[in-house]
Amino acid sequence: MEIKHSNRGFPIAFLLLGMASLLLAGCESSAMRLRNQGLSLYHQGKYQSALQKFNAALQSNPSDPRANYYAGASDYMLARYQEAAFHYKTAWTVDPNFGHVKSALAEALIRAGRPNEAMNFLERDAELTGRVNGRLRVARFYKRIGDLDDARVNFVKAAAMAPSNPEVLMQVAQFYDSIGEKGKARALYIRIYQLDPAMPGLVESMQHDGVTIAEALAAPLATTPPAVK
Repeated sequence: MEIKHSNRGFPIAFLLLGMASLLLAGCESSAMRLRNQGLSLYHQGKYQSALQKFNAALQSNPSDPRANYYAGASDYMLARYQEAAFHYKTAWTVDPNFGHVKSALAEALIRAGRPNEAMNFLERDAELTGRVNGRLRVARFYKRIGDLDDARVNFVKAAAMAPSNPEVLMQVAQFYDSIGEKGKARALYIRIYQLDPAMPGLVESMQHDGVTIAEALAAPLATTPPAVK
């Protein structure tokens, strides 16, 4: 006996699926519209009104990294640092590579009186990613909170990770300049000049520390950056 299958259920299933897709698209469109309105208000300096828009957008999609990031930025501008840290952390959890979310989260935590948490977060990120930018971020934030010893350690690590990257070495040299260790800064400026004499701000920094172009040209070509421990 031939068994006949009814197809009557299929149109209903497709109809329900289509309705669900339309509802989802409508929610996304509404959330995006609210988020864009919030951005416009944020750029006008109307942070409280912007925050209301971002929070409304997050009701539809609580994990949206963009809405969370901008809600965090609004909270930060309103000196609501705990709330800013929450939103930044949510944005980072969903999309760790979103914009400047790592630095924003660390800054909010520091402002909220949680500097150890901020530095532990940045240290873990630098270890996990293994990127020189992460190590430089750690170094800069240690300097930001006044821990110059740990800042030094991390700037040295960054230089070791990218010994031929003039932009990295420039940040290390400027750190030494800022703490008055001119000899180490001068040695790095010479190394940077050998790598990229057109580096923005380099000649001015050299002149400020008494390094002439002739001296840099006459220096032996180094294969690794000078010791800056």
